[in-house]
This record gives sequence, structure tokens and C-alpha cells, in this order.
Amino acid sequence: MTQDIGARTAPPVTRHEILGWCFYDVADSAFTTVIVTTAFAMYFGTIVVGDSSRADQLWGWAASISEVVVALVAPVLGAIADYAGSRKKFLGVCAAVITFFTASLWFVGPGMVGIGLTLFIIANIGFAGGGVFIDSFLPGISTSANAGRISGLKWAMGYASGLVALILCLPLARNIVADPSSEQLSLARLVPVVIAGYYAIMVIPTFFFLRDRSVRRPLPPGTGYLSVGFRELAQTFRNIRHYRELFKLFIAFLVYNDGIVTVIYFAALYAKVTIGFTAGEVMTLFIAMNVVAVAGALAFGWLADRIGQKRAIMLSLSIWIAAVVLAYFARSKGTFYLVATLAGVGMGSCQSVTRSLVALFTPQEKAAEFYGFLGVAGKAMAFVGPLVFGTISGMTGSQRPAILAIGIFFVVGMILLAFVNERRGKEAAAMPIAT
Repeated sequence: MTQDIGARTAPPVTRHEILGWCFYDVADSAFTTVIVTTAFAMYFGTIVVGDSSRADQLWGWAASISEVVVALVAPVLGAIADYAGSRKKFLGVCAAVITFFTASLWFVGPGMVGIGLTLFIIANIGFAGGGVFIDSFLPGISTSANAGRISGLKWAMGYASGLVALILCLPLARNIVADPSSEQLSLARLVPVVIAGYYAIMVIPTFFFLRDRSVRRPLPPGTGYLSVGFRELAQTFRNIRHYRELFKLFIAFLVYNDGIVTVIYFAALYAKVTIGFTAGEVMTLFIAMNVVAVAGALAFGWLADRIGQKRAIMLSLSIWIAAVVLAYFARSKGTFYLVATLAGVGMGSCQSVTRSLVALFTPQEKAAEFYGFLGVAGKAMAFVGPLVFGTISGMTGSQRPAILAIGIFFVVGMILLAFVNERRGKEAAAMPIAT
């Protein structure tokens, strides 16, 4: 996506506008925490499918399909939004898709695998697409002096919202059991309805306060939205390659981010199926995990300023490796609480510190363009991990080798990150861009 044109003539950015931008993550986090990671993931595996190994394969396919679809359509949608000056409208479409199709999951009962997967994939496409669009607003409402703080505020509000959503759904999620009674099934099916309502309410400040600072501009002669979308994506790829350290950082991020995405999709299923947690215990586990994630994000933000972003990410990836290895050997719920603590620290730190390092490696003039590319590229590669986990779990009949395989993403990501020169990356970002 291109940078906001005409932002200098727009009204000054207000605190309400920044808060409106952050509130999109408040709404989004409820979906990813409860639907993608915990309650509906368990509902799908336990009640809809009833076979854990088959459920892992299907859940992995659903995750992969939605990520790939977003990666394919995001450049086209981005071009339409940029040239039509209508990013906020597309954000609204994504919000409507999430709300409607999340609520529609209420109709999914035992054995309704095809309908359940279809509705979830469409809702998840809306979620992933909305993430691409909302990130493109950041350069227009921030400066180099406050972008990190604004982004950090959005992360913190999102984690806090995830906690609230988990607590709201905890009484209903306790009823996610095999062969539920009609009353238990009715209560469990209310989880997506609650999240759809929560999302619809929490996203309102975004559309009230966030201003669309992009302006309409004509398409280049002889082009359409499809061609111009992928042409701009290719041009951005060529531009990024001129910043070698940033390009190497992107490659490393794509690998280890795939590991993080996979853990997000399968952590609750692993706790329930392999370790033996009840659905209610899983929700309680993730409440604690979100608290740790907030602390991890704050602590590593402070640590990164003192030891450098690259070292902080390396430490975070080491924690991730320890978490997946310990998960492989874990036999008790107590041990898995330690796994969840390590994963919470890794989840809260790795992505937020990486984002700040990308900002330091990115010329201010290219911020929107490069962040848009990062979002699309991240979606394009995020299908690999869930597919690997689901396939290995299905083939072996065990989630343990599947979770150990995901550790490879963190190891390879760390090796690739070792080749990134932090000093050179910052120096390159500070150099004038050749015209």
C-alpha cells in the first residue's frame, strides 16, 4: 500500500484518532484469542469433528487457506483502497465480514464439518484482511518519534481485550465437552455469538474517530486494479532489496513468524488433547498467558532499548525454542503452565520488538509501503506452519512430533537473524533515498 497522499493538508491528528486506531485491535484480539486460538478451536475439534488427529489436519488446512487467500487478494484490495481513497470503507467491509460470519458459527453443530470450516475461513479472511488495512493507517497518524509508543499502546490494549473476552466466554466454554447434553451444546454454541457482539461494539470507536487520510487518485493509463496492485507489490519488493539488512530481517521474520502463527492456531488444542486440560482449564490457562504476554511486551521493549533490538529478538526466539521443546516433553498440567508462561513471554516480545526494528530499518518516506509489504508477505508465508502441524499430527496420530517440528521455524529464523547487521540497517534507513 502506498503512503497517505495529502496528509499534510489534513487536520492534525488527535488523541481520539489514535485511540480509534488502537480500538481496532481491541475488537480484533477478541476474535483471535477466543475463536482462532481457544474456545472455537476446541469446540471444532471436540464437538464438531470429535477426532483430534483429523481435527488438527482440518484446522491446519482452514488456517492455511485463509492466510493464502488474504495474501492473494490483499495487493488488489490495497490498490483499490489506495487509488479510490477508500481504505476506511474496506476496513468496514472486513469488520462486517468478521461480525456476520463469526455470529454465523452459532449454526455449526456436531458433525457439521464443511459448514464450520467454510464459515470460519471466511471470518478469518476478514480478520486477516482487516489487519493489513488497519496497519496502513499508522504512518498517517504517527511520526518517527511516537510510532513505537502508538504501536505498543495498540498491542497492550489488544492483549487486555483478549483477557476480557476470555473471561466473558469462560462460563460458556466450560461446556465444550465430548458428547455434550443439549443444554451444554446450547451454551457452548453461544461463544461465537458473544464474540461477534463484543467485536461489533468495540470496533465502533475506530469508525467514529479514525480519519481516512488517503485521497482519490487516477489509475495509470492502461492499467486496472489487478495489474497495478501486483505491479506495486513487485516494485516494493525491488525497493526493499536495496535495503539489504531490512530484506534479511524480513526473510528471518517470515520464518519465525510462521512458528508463532502456528502456536496461536494450535496451542489450545495441544493443551486439551495432549496434556488433558478441560476446556475451562484451557481458558484459565490463556487468561494467565495473556497477562504474561503484556508483561513480556513491556519488559522486552525496555530491554531492547538497552541491549539492542536484534539481541532482544534472539533472546525471545530462544525462549520460544525452550517452550516448544518443553511442550514436547510435558506430561503434567503444572509443566504445561511453565510452557504457557514461556510462550506468553515470547508472544508478547518477539513480534513487538521485530516491528520496532523494522521501523528503525525503514526510511520514513517508505514506511507505509514497506509495512504494507510486510503484512502481505507475512500472510503469504503463514500457511506453511499450520499445514506442517496438521499434517504431522494427522500422519502420526500425535501432536508431540508436530509441536517439535514447529521449533524448526524458530531455529531457522534465529540463524537467519544472525546475519542481520543492526548498525548497517539503521545507517541505511538514515541515508537519503536516491531519486
